[in-house]
Amino acid sequence: MKTQNYHGSEMFLPLSDCVGLSVDLVNFVICQLTALCIAPLMYTFLPPKNRQYVFLREIFGLTIGLSMAYICFGYQMLHLIILPTICYVALQTLSPNMIHKAVLLICCLYLSILHIYRQVYEYGSYTLDITGPVMVMVQKLSALACGLHDGLMADKKQLTDIQQRYKIRKAPTLIQYISYLLTFQTILAGPNAFFEDYIAYLDGTNFPKKLPKEAKSPPSPLKPVLKKVLITFICALVIYFIVPMYPASTLIDEKFLYESPFYSKVWFIIVITSLTRFKYYFAWTLADAVCNASGFGFSGYNEKGDQEWNLLDNIDILGVEFGVNFRATIDAWNKGTNLWLRYVMYERASPKYNTVMTYTLSAFWHGFYPGYYVTFLTGSLFTNSARMVRRCLWHRFQQPKPAKLAYDFVTCFLTRLCLSYMTFSFILLELMPALRVFWHLMFYLHILAALGIYVLPLIVTPLKTVKKKSQ
Repeated sequence: MKTQNYHGSEMFLPLSDCVGLSVDLVNFVICQLTALCIAPLMYTFLPPKNRQYVFLREIFGLTIGLSMAYICFGYQMLHLIILPTICYVALQTLSPNMIHKAVLLICCLYLSILHIYRQVYEYGSYTLDITGPVMVMVQKLSALACGLHDGLMADKKQLTDIQQRYKIRKAPTLIQYISYLLTFQTILAGPNAFFEDYIAYLDGTNFPKKLPKEAKSPPSPLKPVLKKVLITFICALVIYFIVPMYPASTLIDEKFLYESPFYSKVWFIIVITSLTRFKYYFAWTLADAVCNASGFGFSGYNEKGDQEWNLLDNIDILGVEFGVNFRATIDAWNKGTNLWLRYVMYERASPKYNTVMTYTLSAFWHGFYPGYYVTFLTGSLFTNSARMVRRCLWHRFQQPKPAKLAYDFVTCFLTRLCLSYMTFSFILLELMPALRVFWHLMFYLHILAALGIYVLPLIVTPLKTVKKKSQ
């Protein structure tokens, strides 16, 4: 199906009409599946352990990446060249003491312009456009600038563990810089990969020279790739057959809001937000499979000697769907972005303002639809409430074991309830429709969250401090 205001290739339009999906989605899926087929060929014929192939791996990944970007976004792919060019000039000309701030500012301004343009001319559109890849590029560019700042200023400042891990002592060459940003594994849907991890992948140092004693087998991406492809296939079935049965437009239907009973509204919101997450599961898991198939993403061996390919994991599906508390659930969602926000903002801003500044950066990064900000503000309220409730109740239900299981079951259910309640506005995008839904739900979770913060501590004395293990 032809999509209005779409700038990518229409070569797969007949296939799009045949399967009943918009051409932008068909282009994306075909490009990612092609990348999934190319990646193991690259791993086999340009093996990462042979350093003679480093330059060829860079050129190969860059060429395929640019081709995929052109198919999906047409002339809009120029943004993936313009922004890195501006930032490269900044990295080459500015003082190491300020490059991280300057590059982050440039990236945010550039991305904001794209968000505003899209919101003005394509309001409410879910068509895939260049803002998605630019959002990933913003993460890469700002993280690279922070790494250079930390590496070049390391003697003058104390680094956190993450800053120490990703510091860059030598500026990248031009080909390293371009291939890092535009390599085919991450150009369309991420995940965000730090520069040091990318270089280790290129020259093969991400694999151990000698297998540790506990290792059961040499590194091989076959099993993790097959597992992630299976998850991707299941998500695709859900998206194609089940998601259309629950249209988001139902949430703004007057008949649904006025005539449906309260429990029906709550249940529908749980269903529609849960199904929407499958779109993210599909894109992120497929992207991770592409990376792993090319040998990118190996993170070592666990204590049992099993291989771990989770360096670039962007989602812990079981953690999101069955997390027993709000914090654990949020940490399991979009893990690459959470790490990026922590790395470029939370650990660098003043402790007095770092939380506010981190939420602000996250909001600007996502865009300017009012629904996003309703989600973030509601999420902030729920985060504070969950902390207070945990301080008041958690330690009282650890013994006996049935009490702990009951507590975990209740908190797991309430977390699912809160997650759906705070994220449906992210789907609606607009302010007034979201407020109208809240009104028909009587703002019940807003009220309960406020009671958890201000009333519960008056009834049940909270712990002053909570041990890190229990947080």
